[in-house]
Amino acid sequence: MTRKKKSRKLGENGTPRLSKEKLRELRAMKEQRTKKNKGNKAGTRNAQEAKVEVTSHSGAQKDPRAGSKKKIALTPEVQTPKAEPQMKRHLTPQAVLTKANEPELTLEQELQQLENDERLMKLLERHERGELLTGKDAKFFNRAIARHQELCEILGIDDEFEEEDMIDADPLADFVSNDLADEWLNDDEDER
Repeated sequence: MTRKKKSRKLGENGTPRLSKEKLRELRAMKEQRTKKNKGNKAGTRNAQEAKVEVTSHSGAQKDPRAGSKKKIALTPEVQTPKAEPQMKRHLTPQAVLTKANEPELTLEQELQQLENDERLMKLLERHERGELLTGKDAKFFNRAIARHQELCEILGIDDEFEEEDMIDADPLADFVSNDLADEWLNDDEDER
């Protein structure tokens, strides 16, 4: 399509001129439409008092001191204290709670359990390395060792292992003698 240049003349491109009759019809239609009122009209802030006065003048003029028509007793009533809801503290429990009883262990089983306790073994290793146990670890360690000693005394078990017993019970001592070790050392020195 070819381009048409805009002109000020009325025609295809310009705004159409309406007749006077058409303009009157459009204005009448606008007036007929009711506008939605948004908010209060101008000056209503100050006009509130005037509205109150206008409505109150409709009947007989009221005394502003006249208040409620509620009857008031002339003799003072004894006020009963408000009953607070009482807590029902003497309720019986629906379920009976009992402490769970640990199975009774024999002394041997208790001793075996103490000796197989992983936490105690770790703490014992730390103690043998010379570390200082503190806090909960020290309390647990002391309590467990005391119980272990008590059980050993009751059962008549000697829990003290001496180094001499360990050396005597060495199974390799039968196979290796000091004479063989001396011979190997002498052989090494001779080769040099």
